[in-house]
Amino acid sequence: MPKVRFCITVEEGEPSPDGGDEIAFAVSANAGEAPRPMGKIASGGELSRIMLCLQCALAEVEQIPTLIFDEIDTGISGHAAQQVGVKLQSIARNVQVLCVTHLPQIAALADHHFRITKTSDD
Repeated sequence: MPKVRFCITVEEGEPSPDGGDEIAFAVSANAGEAPRPMGKIASGGELSRIMLCLQCALAEVEQIPTLIFDEIDTGISGHAAQQVGVKLQSIARNVQVLCVTHLPQIAALADHHFRITKTSDD
């Protein structure tokens, strides 16, 4: 996502059981586009990649020892999947990464694999 712009706005509010501040994420995935609310415009693949970036940034600050990504590959394939795999591999140099994936581009870069299957009776 070389042209993406990511913006965060914070409106201070009064503390309550639901929190205090209102925080909104806005994104522009294409050059020349104004950032708009992420939840309304981002595709599944874009959301997956943005979450990967946020998780990575938070892991560095919070020194989280293990990151778990459940189907981070939603909505992506090809080159984008390869780049997500490379990023996960890079992160795994410093923290433990557990990743549920269906894509060979991501799985091929892992050090260890576990095959999980689901069965049902009747």
